[in-house]
Amino acid sequence: MPPKVMSLPPTLNFHASHWKNRAAWQTSWHALETSFGRGESFLETVKVWQSDPDSAPHLFFTAFASEAPTDLPSELAQVCYGLLPGVHRILFEAGRVQLSLCIGAAPQIAKEIDIAADSICVDHLAPWGAKTLARLSQVGSQIKWRDPQDCLVNELQSVGFILDEATSSACYRPTWEVKTSLRHRAKAEIIAKLKPQVDAIVIGAGLAGSAVAHSLALRGWQVEVLDKAHALGAGASGLPAGIFATHVSPDNNVLSRITRDGVRATVQRAQELLEHGLEWQVSHLLEHRYAGKRQLPEGPLWPAAGHEWSTQASEFQKQAAGLNESTPALWHGIAGWIQTQALVKAQFGHGNIRLSTQSSVAKLIARNKQWQCLDASGLVIAQAPHVIIANAYDGQALLDSVELQTQKCPRPHLPATALRGQVSLGPMSILPIQLRNKLPDFPVNGHGSYLGNLKPISTDMDEPYWIVGSSFQRNDFDLQTRDADQLSNRQQWAELMPEFQDDILHHIDLEKTSSWAAIRMALPDRLPAVGEFAHPEFKGVNVCTGMGARGVTWSVLCGELLAAHLNHEPLPMAASLAKLMAASRFG
Repeated sequence: MPPKVMSLPPTLNFHASHWKNRAAWQTSWHALETSFGRGESFLETVKVWQSDPDSAPHLFFTAFASEAPTDLPSELAQVCYGLLPGVHRILFEAGRVQLSLCIGAAPQIAKEIDIAADSICVDHLAPWGAKTLARLSQVGSQIKWRDPQDCLVNELQSVGFILDEATSSACYRPTWEVKTSLRHRAKAEIIAKLKPQVDAIVIGAGLAGSAVAHSLALRGWQVEVLDKAHALGAGASGLPAGIFATHVSPDNNVLSRITRDGVRATVQRAQELLEHGLEWQVSHLLEHRYAGKRQLPEGPLWPAAGHEWSTQASEFQKQAAGLNESTPALWHGIAGWIQTQALVKAQFGHGNIRLSTQSSVAKLIARNKQWQCLDASGLVIAQAPHVIIANAYDGQALLDSVELQTQKCPRPHLPATALRGQVSLGPMSILPIQLRNKLPDFPVNGHGSYLGNLKPISTDMDEPYWIVGSSFQRNDFDLQTRDADQLSNRQQWAELMPEFQDDILHHIDLEKTSSWAAIRMALPDRLPAVGEFAHPEFKGVNVCTGMGARGVTWSVLCGELLAAHLNHEPLPMAASLAKLMAASRFG
């Protein structure tokens, strides 16, 4: 419940008074405030949004703070964790309210917002400047400033705002053609058209496909999902259970920042859809930092908010994980495990999704502003204005199936690497009792990983199980499991938890274990490919692929990113990071 506030902030009245006048086709409202404070205005805006029958179905609220806010109300404190410099997407009201909390110096951090706001509240104009506020506006955007004596008010007029000084507000209506680098908001003439029976087709029913489909369905899209397999998550997403965890680097690099965004998105989706303790858990995680492995950033690069994500492991934590006290190790506080099939099934459970298994797409054809999916016989099995390819390594064949009308631009090409991985698993009961009693209740990773005491909801076992691995073989497409990989996984497990190695190597009967193998897909820069290609003949074709071994960590974030692009919304992450994940880098 939002806290009681003595009086209604003027910023709230401002946002609410203007969303009442939005066009009928506008299904979302983007409010922006230059000062988050303790979140009072945000909470009150949400309170009005909840009670106002004229509010938009979806509220996006972008707010700025120079550093991580403290002393927040309880409903914000429990979700506003790990606020390092950057953009943090935090969900409320089952995702219908989305807060983008931007931490950093103004106005530099504002460059990470690449779509205009409908209403803007400014504490003080000076740190921002009129040009920055104009950049964050579109024709018709309303702005209000709190200090009526602000000496920079007249500068707003020079960049296209029409002033109403009596109310300390203005409307952005430049008399010249505006050139902007912002993404376009949805247009009335596009949205008001008669909606087709299906808005989008998703090809692939694994983690990526289910995440995209769910994110679009939440926004009211009708989604049809096609997969050639007999069941959901038949590829690499069939992994019985996987880890979501942060990545660290001494310079807090791109991969580390994107992975933290992915963990936050995954946690929020799991909280909404899955049963904690059974299907998933924020269990924390210990990373055995082998010689030469990456280290935490130091000094100002890793303030207190960083240590909420990852910090040095304590002697007690190391001992629990089978390491001696001198072994380097990290403790990841916001990390855990997910039973993968449970997440896939839950995401496909939305009522706006129609799922068709045993539906193999052989060819894509553009016809009458629709993309048609054809089977091997040439029969159209589905069509929609948008198609999302989320079937990993098989996606390139679909891109190659598109017949080009001109050869001016090279065909999009995903330079994928196949990564074969085999895991070993078995009932906890086959482990020697002295090992069972010592194994930790949190996952351990490093070279490979260990997960234990999982409920058998995604396997044919009828008791709690453990899973270790995986192997890592490049450009290997063999799905048959191998005895050699079972031996290798056991050896890897012993090295991961060296204090337990005698029990692991000499007292586990591999004949009583099971194995599972699949092929993952990775791209050369180790980042996924999300969105539409630049090629003009592929307009409407999107991909969500290339997550490698980080599907559990990245898939929800990638689905939200793609949905934000297709629905013309604020991005769920910093624009500079999203750009590095753009599929357009491959054609």
